[in-house]
Amino acid sequence: MNIIRLIMVVAIVFMIPTQIVFATAGTIPNTVPGTAVELKKEMPDFSKDPFKVWYGWWGEKAANRGRIVVTRGENGWYGFEISWPRNKSQTDMWMLTAVPISKDTMQYKDCQHYLLTFNSSNPNIIDREDTVHLNGTGTIMVNSANEMIWRDDQDHRAADCVFVKLNLPDGGGL
Repeated sequence: MNIIRLIMVVAIVFMIPTQIVFATAGTIPNTVPGTAVELKKEMPDFSKDPFKVWYGWWGEKAANRGRIVVTRGENGWYGFEISWPRNKSQTDMWMLTAVPISKDTMQYKDCQHYLLTFNSSNPNIIDREDTVHLNGTGTIMVNSANEMIWRDDQDHRAADCVFVKLNLPDGGGL
């Protein structure tokens, strides 16, 4: 299950920067023709979300290596995907859901950390996925300068790192 989720994340990471976009024309109908499926008429109004400025891509400010993608989930949680290349063939990937604990801070208790090893002949293929840890904890905050700070209680990978918002489309795979 986790490998499928991880493959979807990697696919999205490669699709969005290359501007491969999937879109629908017009509006979503209330029913799907020829089926018994009815869509909810009332969609959540995410425009009133105080954390809307968090959505999208963030890049590590100093070396521009680490990336964070923030998406909005249901019932007040937010999805975070964090990738950090170790070397040419390996990347650390963290996936977590966080909930607000103040107006500028979110907390998580479910971080999954994987080490991805890519194929030496084709860097788009994951040869190996090693679980580093599950159920990691920490906080993520945005300061007054609109910079994101990630405090991971297990790996401390970004202990001194600042992330800035990137000019990429909102997205992510959670």
